[in-house]
Amino acid sequence: MRFLALCLLFLIFISKISFSFLAIPSQISMLVFQYGLHPYLNIILNFVIGLPIMYFVLGNSSRIKKMRPSYRSMLFLLMMGFFLETLLQGIFTEENRRGFFSWAALASTGWLILIFGVFIPSFLNLKTMLHFISHWSLALVGISLGMWLLYPELVFKGGRYVGVFKHIPHMVTCATLGVVFTLGRLSEVTSGFKRLLLLMGIGLSFFSLVLTGTRSALLAALFAVMLWVLKLPSCRPAISYFKYSLLLFFAVVLLLFGKSMGSYAYGIATGKQALFEREAQDGVASRFLEIERGWGYFQTSPWIGRGLLAKFSGNEGLDVRSYNSFKDPHNIFVSAGVVGGWPFIWWTGIFLVLLMGFAIKALTSENAGLHVMAIYILVQIPILVIYHWHLSLGGMADRIYWLVFGYLALASESHSNESRDFSSATGRL
Repeated sequence: MRFLALCLLFLIFISKISFSFLAIPSQISMLVFQYGLHPYLNIILNFVIGLPIMYFVLGNSSRIKKMRPSYRSMLFLLMMGFFLETLLQGIFTEENRRGFFSWAALASTGWLILIFGVFIPSFLNLKTMLHFISHWSLALVGISLGMWLLYPELVFKGGRYVGVFKHIPHMVTCATLGVVFTLGRLSEVTSGFKRLLLLMGIGLSFFSLVLTGTRSALLAALFAVMLWVLKLPSCRPAISYFKYSLLLFFAVVLLLFGKSMGSYAYGIATGKQALFEREAQDGVASRFLEIERGWGYFQTSPWIGRGLLAKFSGNEGLDVRSYNSFKDPHNIFVSAGVVGGWPFIWWTGIFLVLLMGFAIKALTSENAGLHVMAIYILVQIPILVIYHWHLSLGGMADRIYWLVFGYLALASESHSNESRDFSSATGRL
């Protein structure tokens, strides 16, 4: 089962890699799409590999009970709500009358939530998952930067740095994981050479985020490092000196350059200033336009929503080619309204509060891996709020988010036990 779970984690990365450098066609039937794994094939593989995991976990019911009751209750309400709304949407919304696609979308979303949000966290050791994700994130960041030096024309799409991935969000997710998840390995490493390698990996991941020009992800990664440093135990004088020196450094920088930095940040947000190679863009105005457009679409069906298929493509089609980023409401509450109406909006508000509670509680635990999960969620919640709900089994960030949700929802005793039982397993990764 452990091997199958790691296969699913590896599929998160491999499903979003572009193999255009191998001179393969852009599309081959249901095998290849946009020079990489076809979304339909990715979903099929997730179901096939995930089925044995589901039977294993359900056959050991005590594993499900590791999840906090509040988390299990929220997921049950969500799935029941989606089921009822899919029934009603098939009756009252025209684009959902093609029943097969609506129910297929529901099955795909349910599988995402169950496999990554419940089944894998309930039996796969947190440290094993953390090391595995960090390892492959750093590897793909390194390969992407290597290709940038050798074949720069292959790693840019539409003027944006995408590395070896199909689209920029996947590169951003990979680089962010390369920063945040690798922090969890630093505190466990005793070898100075290995620590230096991990620090270099974090530095290269930061550089990749700079190349993408993604402002929110870069800030989130910086805040994650700050939170991790503050959370470091101060039993040794060197660590205490490092923490307080870092705080003093940031205080001096803010005191001396705070006004200039604020003006620069405001200029980036409002499109008066470019961020590195990325064109200047008025992010504030464009966000409000997207929210207004999404809110207008939500109001066409405010109580049952327009369905999972309408998340990005509006009412312009239900095929993999119908994705249109301009249909993304860029606000998690408006996104929830488009998908599931007012019930999903209320559920979203309660769930975000619950997540923050889990994260804050995790920061008080003695599990270093759990600290990283908490830090990841705390710095990602603002990004979640200004983007959308991640409910796609084919999405890279979607699977990572639900994976982290699941580990945060585990009872603290489970993490304590796994820290003792699996401490030797991490060395092999």
